[in-house]
Parts: sequence; C-alpha cells; structure tokens
Amino acid sequence: MVDPPPALASARSPIEATLAEAATLVGLRASEGELAEAAGALREHIEAMLPTAEEHAATLWRGSPEWYQLRSTLDAIQSEIASAPPPTALSGHVRVELLRRSCAWLLEHYGPGATQEVR
Repeated sequence: MVDPPPALASARSPIEATLAEAATLVGLRASEGELAEAAGALREHIEAMLPTAEEHAATLWRGSPEWYQLRSTLDAIQSEIASAPPPTALSGHVRVELLRRSCAWLLEHYGPGATQEVR
C-alpha cells in the first residue's frame, strides 16, 4: 500500500492521538471534566469525517444490504453525537468508549487515506 501524502498523514495524527487519549481515560478514574473534554474532541473528529461517509452512502443503491448496513451505522453514530451529556461518571466512560469506537471506525473507512469499504 502506498503511504498517504504528508498532508493527509499529518491530518490523521491528531485523530489517532485523540483515540489513544480516550482509550487511556476509559481505563482510568477520569473526572467528568476530562471525560467531557475527550467526548468533545471525539465528536469534532466524527463530525469532520461524517460528510465523506454520507457522500459514500449516497452513491450506494438504496435498499441494498451495503446501503442498509452503512446507513444504520451512520444513523447510530449521529444519534451518539447528538445525545445529551451523561449524568454520571460511569455513563461518561461508556459514552467516551462508544464515541472512540465510532471515531476509529470512521477513521478506518472514511479518514485520510481510507478505502471507503463497508464491512
């Protein structure tokens, strides 16, 4: 596989750093403020990659299994980022983990240098 151009590679680094930080916070007794900050950073990255995923979904045959799978995933991600802040620290940890997984999935499929395959 060919390495992405430097501009794309550098765009990928902040997202990966945020993912690593979120994974660390989930495993610790992080404060609600730290969790909220991580959730906000993850939400920003997700919102930046969603338009590309939406464009790809629009190119698929509506009603196909691939379209349905992608549409369901994107709808779930949009629901996650639109939900209210969690009321407890435990639910804050869960939210950060869900956002981290969604962000990682978008990065793999629709981030800089991704192949845009639905799996």
